[in-house]
Formats: sequence, C-alpha cells, structure tokens
Amino acid sequence: MTQPAIQFAINRMVAPRLPLDDFLKLARQAGATAVEVRNDVEGREFADGMTARDLKSRIADAGLSVASINALQRFNDWTPERAQEAEALFRYAAELGAPGIVMCPVIDLHHGWSKTELAAKLRQSLEAIKALASDTGVIGYVEPLGMAGSTLQNQHIAAEAIGDVNGAGPLQICYDTFQYYRCRDQKLFPELIGLVHVSGISRTDLAPEALTEPDRGFVDGSDITDTGGQLKRIVASGYRGYVSMEPFDPKIHQLEDASEPLSKSFAYLRGFL
Repeated sequence: MTQPAIQFAINRMVAPRLPLDDFLKLARQAGATAVEVRNDVEGREFADGMTARDLKSRIADAGLSVASINALQRFNDWTPERAQEAEALFRYAAELGAPGIVMCPVIDLHHGWSKTELAAKLRQSLEAIKALASDTGVIGYVEPLGMAGSTLQNQHIAAEAIGDVNGAGPLQICYDTFQYYRCRDQKLFPELIGLVHVSGISRTDLAPEALTEPDRGFVDGSDITDTGGQLKRIVASGYRGYVSMEPFDPKIHQLEDASEPLSKSFAYLRGFL
C-alpha cells in the first residue's frame, strides 16, 4: 500500500478543555492519525504528572500515534536550568515514542541581545540539543515564530544555524503556515522540514505582523494565508510527514464538539493534495 503524502494530526490546542480520552476520540472522529501532546495545558496529561508509559498506552489504545511533544520553550537561551529541562523532556519523549519535540525561541521585546549574540546563542543551544537528540533518537523541531519580540522569526535563520552545527537530521524545522505568512518568509527548506503546523486566518483588518495567536482558527475557504497552497508546495517539494492542526481561537477551545468543523477543515486541505 502506498504511504500517503501526509498524515493529519491534531495539536492539544484544538480542544484543551477535553479530558484525554475525549480528545483522542475527537482525533479519531476527525480523521487524524496522531496527536501532539503539550506540556503547558494545566490539569491535562503530561502537565498533570502522567507518566510517559501511561500516556503512550492511552494513545495507542485509541489507535493513534504521537506526532510531537510541544514544547521546549526558550530553547535558544541555554542555561543550566534549560539543559536540565531539555534532558528531562527528551527522555520523556523517547519513552513516549514521540518522534520529536517542538522547540520555541525566546519571546521578549526587551531581550537586549544583539544579532551577533542571538546567532551565537542559537548555535550554542543547537549544539547541545543535537547531542540530546542524537542520544535519545528524538528530533528537535526548531519552530521560528513571527510575533514581535521573537528572537527567531525566519526559517532561513534556523536553516543556516542548523547547517553551521552540522545538525541536519537530529535537528529539523517545524514549519508553521501562520508563522510563514506572518514573517513574510519567502523560501522553503524542504530537506529540513520535519513537522508542519496549520491554522487558518480569516480576519482582513490587520497586517500580517499584527496578527496574534488567538486569530488562528480552522482552515477553510476564508483563510487569507494560503495555507492550502503552502501545504501543496511543501508536499510537492518532497515533504512526507504529519500536518498538525493548531488553532488558538478561544471560540474553538470552548466548543463542546469540534469534530464536524475539524473534519471539514481536513477535507478542505485534502483538496489541495
């Protein structure tokens, strides 16, 4: 049987209010084959102390896989505390069977670092994470983020740094269609993409850089970021992996049952493939 070009997953932010079993049921109903676990959803799995073994069993019993753990925050500010946090997270991911961990940069309007300092800090962090990734078999997914104050906004900066530390393989890029649009990125690095996040933006009253996370909903015909076209280009460039829905719209988080709009969104995206 031919492996599909992509497999859909859902990020925990699709339904952070749902208990784990209901979240997994939602994933199956919507046609996803995997889920992204988050470590920042209070009172839910992982954050509530659930062991990797137990979580792995619950996900497998639902007939699903793990797409990633999201996330190692402030990964490009490598401190003894960050190193300890990263090692624990990579060990957990390895036991869980997660292929990789999403890694988010420092977001701070007043970080005070020069471009030279940021470049050095990024490479220092990637060197350390490459060693952890190689040791555990868990990939580090570098995710450029486009909001104001982000210390890593563009994919070409991530790609250059990964190359400088000879990190391709253990280190890959998490391509987010919203961030790509918000940063006005222009270039793809298909050989480095290891995970894709998708979401839709329907509001037209803001410039790309003024959009924020709560503006991110499901992808449909009102999307202004050309998520479907982006996905088509990524797949045409050779990407074969998970495409994970990651909305932050509070209205979506409050839905009692998101299965219908989520299924419609996946169907809409399939139309581009």
